[in-house]
Amino acid sequence: MAGLDTNCLLRWYLDDIPEQRRRVETLLASHQGIVVDDVAIIEAVFALESGAKLGRATIRGFIDVTAAQAVVMDRSLWSQVLDVWLEHPKLSVVDVYLAVKAQVNRTDPLFTFDAKMINQLDGAVAVPG
Repeated sequence: MAGLDTNCLLRWYLDDIPEQRRRVETLLASHQGIVVDDVAIIEAVFALESGAKLGRATIRGFIDVTAAQAVVMDRSLWSQVLDVWLEHPKLSVVDVYLAVKAQVNRTDPLFTFDAKMINQLDGAVAVPG
């Protein structure tokens, strides 16, 4: 199985370099099961939100398109992460991902010093002491 990096996702989403977008589309059409790692998705979300200044709903649409392609990614996890991320605009995708992943893996609570996470996310608790 092959993998797809963040740069390819961004060229595909943004179509800012049409030749590269075309190449990614061709690649996706010709391969079954290209892996898109969670880290690549997180990095893409960060770049789209902070660099491209896109809104969260638009970014959610990009991730949904990725999930609809012939790629291997944790669709269920990302659906949960994006739902929570949209509900909590003051939290980063990384914070939400960590909390949701802890719940999914049953490794919660997720200990943190981040008051925003503690106040907004189920399973995020303050480090004791």
